[in-house]
Amino acid sequence: MARIDTAQLGGLRTLALAVEHGSLTAAASHLGLTPSAASKQLSRLEDALGVRLLERTTRRLRPTAAGRELAEGARPLLESLDDAVGAIRDRREDVAGRVRISATRAFGRVCLMPILARLAAEYPRLELDVVLSANRLDFVDDEIDLAIREGALDDSSLTARRLPDVEVVVCASPAYLARRGTPRTLDDLVRHDVLAVPASGPASDLSRLRSRDGRRLDLAPRIRVNDLVALATLAEESAGVAFLPDYVARDGIARGALTRVLPRTTVARLPMHVLYPSRRHLPRRVQVVLDALARPRGR
Repeated sequence: MARIDTAQLGGLRTLALAVEHGSLTAAASHLGLTPSAASKQLSRLEDALGVRLLERTTRRLRPTAAGRELAEGARPLLESLDDAVGAIRDRREDVAGRVRISATRAFGRVCLMPILARLAAEYPRLELDVVLSANRLDFVDDEIDLAIREGALDDSSLTARRLPDVEVVVCASPAYLARRGTPRTLDDLVRHDVLAVPASGPASDLSRLRSRDGRRLDLAPRIRVNDLVALATLAEESAGVAFLPDYVARDGIARGALTRVLPRTTVARLPMHVLYPSRRHLPRRVQVVLDALARPRGR
């Protein structure tokens, strides 16, 4: 089956309008083209098909039999295409108003901001209000529409949508590893400068780590900082070995500023969810943001 390319689609629109209005100039006006540009579109379509579609003189325009048949067949298809495009445009215009989102600082800075920037460009009337905090805000009192949470869920009254899991990875700079050696097992970490966030969440709970014989590892972080992006910066500056969510470590690893150590060891894998009060009567503006968040990260 022959396929219609973009240029031929333009020629079909020109042909249908020219036959409808009896004038190539009128067709060009409807399309926002100059008469010469409309004439070139039509000529390219005729060349592609190998048939004459319009008989043009200085006084009149008359479609050939092939031109009339093609114009009549193309008109309903063009109308359906216009309706489909119009429906999408209307849906975009319906996405308006404020969506208030809560997330942790690191996830917000690394993962959430690029998503919201794309949504803001796609939906000009969408307003986004973001709260980046480790505190779990109240949906009613703090007027939250969507909250991104890591770890096990503890509120069954909310509706949850699963996001891609987060893996906690162990990283250090190449310079640090050259100076202090590369850990081969979790037991080796007791001889290294460990970097971590304060023990306030599942990603920072080092007490669950066990040695090869099952003993609890007694890891005492040398530096603690309550910001995961800052922790990654410390690791890149060769301050020690850091426990980081994979989405925070990914950029440094890609740039060669960080090296993942113990790559075959699963330190922790954390479920991530986006929570909202109810799946019923969800405003379209909130649904659009929710769907964007649920896509695999990086898309």
